[in-house]
Amino acid sequence: MNTIFQAFLTFADAAPAAQQNAPAGGGLGSLWIFLPILGIMYFLMIRPQQRKQKQIQEMLSQLKVGDRVMTNSGALGTITKVSEKTVRVAFSSTVEVDFVRAAIAEIIPEEKGEEDAAKKQ
Repeated sequence: MNTIFQAFLTFADAAPAAQQNAPAGGGLGSLWIFLPILGIMYFLMIRPQQRKQKQIQEMLSQLKVGDRVMTNSGALGTITKVSEKTVRVAFSSTVEVDFVRAAIAEIIPEEKGEEDAAKKQ
């Protein structure tokens, strides 16, 4: 029993000595590893998302009557009225629905054939 007690005392004395030899600064050194990772995440994830959001806001601010649009639900229609917060989209000659501007996913460009047909009429 005496040898077990001596082994415990030896281990207890060695533990603080090992802690005293630890490098100063502790976790500060590992912080430098994460800085490049955060930089990479910013340029690969956050910045492109901000750019895309800016393009969407630009598109929504340029909505005008007569634009052919697609809503977020995938419905295609033509804008008949634009207000500050909403747009009215006509899906047929009898069906018109009001949407908030954010519900417009994209403006569909007219094709050359459609423009020529419209000019001839």
